[in-house]
Amino acid sequence: MSNLQSVITKDFQDLREWLREIEKIGLLKILEGVNPELELGAITHMNAKHKKWTILFDKIKGHPEGFRLLVGVLLDSKRVALTFGLPPTVTDIDLVKWFRERMNYARKNYQKYDPEYVKTSPVLAHMEKGEKVNILKFPAPKWNEYDGGNYIGTADVIITKDPDTGWINAGTYRLMVHNERELGTWIASARHARLHMYKYFNKGEEVPVVISLGNHPALYALSGIEVPYGVSEFNYLGAMLNYNWKVIEGPITGLPIPADSEIAMEGYITKEMRDEGPFGEYYGYYAGGRTKQPVIRIEAVYYRDNPILLGTSPGRPPYDYSYYRCPVRAALIWDELEAAGIPGIQGVWAHEAGFSRAFNVISIKQLYAGHARQVGLIASACHAAAHGSRFTVIVDEDIDPSNLYDVIWAMSSRTDPATGIDIIRDMPDTPLDPIAERKEYAEEYALGRVIIYACKPFSQAIRNTFPKVVEPSPELQKEIKNKWKEIF
Repeated sequence: MSNLQSVITKDFQDLREWLREIEKIGLLKILEGVNPELELGAITHMNAKHKKWTILFDKIKGHPEGFRLLVGVLLDSKRVALTFGLPPTVTDIDLVKWFRERMNYARKNYQKYDPEYVKTSPVLAHMEKGEKVNILKFPAPKWNEYDGGNYIGTADVIITKDPDTGWINAGTYRLMVHNERELGTWIASARHARLHMYKYFNKGEEVPVVISLGNHPALYALSGIEVPYGVSEFNYLGAMLNYNWKVIEGPITGLPIPADSEIAMEGYITKEMRDEGPFGEYYGYYAGGRTKQPVIRIEAVYYRDNPILLGTSPGRPPYDYSYYRCPVRAALIWDELEAAGIPGIQGVWAHEAGFSRAFNVISIKQLYAGHARQVGLIASACHAAAHGSRFTVIVDEDIDPSNLYDVIWAMSSRTDPATGIDIIRDMPDTPLDPIAERKEYAEEYALGRVIIYACKPFSQAIRNTFPKVVEPSPELQKEIKNKWKEIF
């Protein structure tokens, strides 16, 4: 397991303190006068593929001065590490091991980390209620050319409650602006907020909701992953970090509002259905189309002085937040393999080019005939890889699963296409899949999987007769790096 220790300070929860740390390591760029209609989204898209700055947009055209928007918070291992209080020098696999360790702890101990309710917060500096609410003052970009509207919520935290059990869920779901007081949202069928929504609707009630539009990136990161059913993200994140997340009670809904929010809204998800979308999603395509989705009526808005709205733009990978899901999803797959009793797992990586879902690589130390195939079948069907997976590649322990050069070299030199590829049919899929045939219900979507075995033949591996690799020994490489530091 990981020997990394997260270091949390008293100022940890503050987004502005996080920004100061990003500035210290030279990764912050401030841009002024950007147009939110396509220009801001294009900069975000291109930045993720080139310099990879964390960008703070200020003096945004058409919006009051001081109403800012931040992108690029989870672009790489340095920023993900800083977000969770880790040193910025960690490797990809270090992060996977840390997430495994802390998520395992969180699953067992989350009940000890209820959020801490506080009486006040900087987000209460400005309050607007009822007819005074005007969402339009906040920057809501049209991120991409064919988006169906302007999206204020792309890196948001949306908080709902199970009306029967009181379970609080925090999830990230897109939010399109309809007008000064109304938003549209799209929540996939199996997501926890939709389950809450159905319960309220079946009771004939509207759904109380809190929307936070700027937080410390740790809460945003956790709200976008598979936290277990019935477990609050506030508790889960608190357990991961050994820290009780601070919240205030929403005056209208009674729901928790993150005390570190830059902008927060209270309101209700209604039964009224209105056109929402299309929106460019993480597959890199406009596949979901324009559909009827529930309208959210906003009853109150709260915001800090000079608020910072957290935003992001999915698209063709790598995109603005495509990295951070990679170590998290890899950790979840690794856990499920070991929970199934599979030995010899050396590393797992969910590749960014496959939007952290479609191209997963598992490194193993082969221990018996059929070991690689066993790993491939379980890794392709487990819960963490259930939706959006395409390719699962199994490699030997000498291959770094996070290094695509290593992986493709192993596929090119250790895979027999006639015997080293399995195809599985009819596995769970999603309406966001660009090649899926359109169905009436989201639950109808299914797609095949490919498993590629890029391992040495076991009969040669066990006898150590596979041809030797042409490269300096690890010991010699370490000696050379130490001796010739000016070039390495």
